[in-house]
Amino acid sequence: MWSSDDAAPRMYFIPFPTPGHALPMSDLARLFASRGADATLVLTHANAARLGGPVARAAASGLRIRVHALRLPAEAAGLRGGHESADDLPTREDAGPFAVAVDLLAPLFADLLRRHPADAVVFDGVLPWAATAAPELGIPRYAFTGTGCFALSVQRSLLLHTPQERVASPTEPFLVPGLPDAVRLTRSRLAEATLPGADSREFMNRMFDIERATAGWVVNSFAGLEERYMEHYERDTGKPVFAVGPVCLVNGDGDDVLERGRGGETGAAAEAARVLGWLDTKPARSVVYVCFGSLTRFPREQVAELGMGLADSGANFVWVIGDKNSPPLPGVEAAAGGRGLLVRGWAPQVAVLRHAAVGAFVTHCGWGAVTEAASAGVPVVAWPVFAEQFYNEALVVGVAGTGVSAGAERGYVWGGEELGGVVVGREKVAERVRAAMADEGLRRRAGEMGELARRAVEVGGSSYKAAGALLDDVLRRRSTTRGLTRGGGAS
Repeated sequence: MWSSDDAAPRMYFIPFPTPGHALPMSDLARLFASRGADATLVLTHANAARLGGPVARAAASGLRIRVHALRLPAEAAGLRGGHESADDLPTREDAGPFAVAVDLLAPLFADLLRRHPADAVVFDGVLPWAATAAPELGIPRYAFTGTGCFALSVQRSLLLHTPQERVASPTEPFLVPGLPDAVRLTRSRLAEATLPGADSREFMNRMFDIERATAGWVVNSFAGLEERYMEHYERDTGKPVFAVGPVCLVNGDGDDVLERGRGGETGAAAEAARVLGWLDTKPARSVVYVCFGSLTRFPREQVAELGMGLADSGANFVWVIGDKNSPPLPGVEAAAGGRGLLVRGWAPQVAVLRHAAVGAFVTHCGWGAVTEAASAGVPVVAWPVFAEQFYNEALVVGVAGTGVSAGAERGYVWGGEELGGVVVGREKVAERVRAAMADEGLRRRAGEMGELARRAVEVGGSSYKAAGALLDDVLRRRSTTRGLTRGGGAS
C-alpha cells in the first residue's frame, strides 16, 4: 500500500458534461484527493460553476484538488446560446451539435496533458478520445464506467451474442446469455444501440477500443450490491475492476450535500432549505421522493398521469419536475390536499434520500440514483426511461431485491418523448407507490443494503481497499515508466 511519504500521484478526472456524469466524477475526484492524490477535475465552465463549491472547500481543508475549466467549442460545432451542459440544451435537436462540441474538447484536453502531465487519467467511458489524448506521454488511463458492472455485463452480452435478434416480437422475453443470474429482457426494454437494425457495430467497436485503451475500470459501486458482476466483468474484459462507491458518501451532512450539483446558483440554498424544512414536518418513512434525473422529459399526458397517481396513492410526496418551464399542475396539488411538494428544476437529492421522512424513491434508475438510494437504504420504485436504465431495474428488482417495478414495459426514445404517450397510468402509479411504502420486507432489504454501502467505504471496507488498490496501480505504473525512462528495469 502506498504511503503519504510517496510523491502524491497526479490524477486527472474528466466527465461527459452533464450532471449525471459530472456529479459522481466530482465526488470521485474528492474521494481520491482525500486518500492523498493530487486531483484535477476537468469540467466545462458551466459545470465548474455548479460543482466548484465542494471542490473549493476540499482544497481549503488542505486536500490537493482543483477544477480546470475548459471552454466548450460550441460555436465551432454549430451550437448557439453558450450551452455547456447536456441538461441545459433548449431542444433535443441540439444534441447532435453538442456531441460534436464535446468531441472538439479532445485537442484541448491533449494540450492540457502535454503542458501539465499526470500519472493517471480517469476518463468518462463515453469520451473515448480521452483514452487516447497525448499518447506520446504514456499516461495510464482508467475508464469511469458511469454505470454498474451488472448493466455493463448485460450490454456486452447483448452486443456480442445478439439474443434480442432471435425473438418474434418486442415483448417476447429472452435470456441474456453468460451471466451469473438468469436475466430476461425484452426488445422493448433495451438501449437503442443494441436493438436490431441499430448501428451497433460502431458502438461495439468503440466499446472494444475503450477496453484496449484502459488500464482498468473505475466503478461507482460496491461489493454488497453486485460483487459477482464485478468479478464477471473483470473476467470478461481481462481488466481489473476498482469498485470504489458509492461515491456520493464522500459528501457529509454539511454544505457539500446541501448544494450538490447546484453550488453557486441563485436560490439553491433557499430551495434546499424549503424542501428539507417541508420533510421535517412529516412522519418517519411517510414520504415518497420522485425524481427522474436531469435529462428525462416526459410527454405532458404522462406528467399528468404520474401526478394524479401520486395524489391517489395517499402518500406524502416530494416530486422534482426537472423542467422548470413545465406547465402548472393545479389539479395534482388540489388532489394531494397538502400532501405533496412540487419542486421545479432541482432538489438536494442525496440529502433528501437521507432524511428520515423518506420511505421510497420513484426513479428512472440512472446509475447515480441507484447508488444514492442504496447508500441511503431507501427502497426504489423503478421506472426506467431509456439507455441502460432497464438493466439497472433488473438488478435492483430481480437481483438485489431492494425495489419494485413501476410497470414500464417500454421506454421513450431520447429526444422523441412526446411521441411516446403514456407508459404508466395513474392507477398503476398509485398501486406501486402504496405497495412499496407498505412492504416491510422491501424496507428491511433496502436498509441492509444501506448498511453494506456504508461499511464498504469505511476503513477496511471493500470500496476503501479498491481505492487503495487503484492508487497502488498508478504508482506501480509510474515507477515502471520512470525506470524505463532511466534505462533501467522496474523494481
